[in-house]
Amino acid sequence: MQVTDRKNNIRNSTLNHLIIELQNECQTVISLINQLELSNLTDSQKGDILAELLASIIHLNSHCDEDLQELISDELETI
Repeated sequence: MQVTDRKNNIRNSTLNHLIIELQNECQTVISLINQLELSNLTDSQKGDILAELLASIIHLNSHCDEDLQELISDELETI
């Protein structure tokens, strides 16, 4: 998914960008889970959805690292 120029109330531009990426990836995960709930999925369709879900989960895991946690902590300190 593409990151747009959306803004939130985060002062740090890097953190803002990462949160938008996180939001987009979470929306992808929700969409994929919803697709898994569809009836009459073929095994091939289910396999494709699960593969995409795995990729999204790996992407989320890689972004939720110590650097992101530190950026969030820094933002909390400015409040």
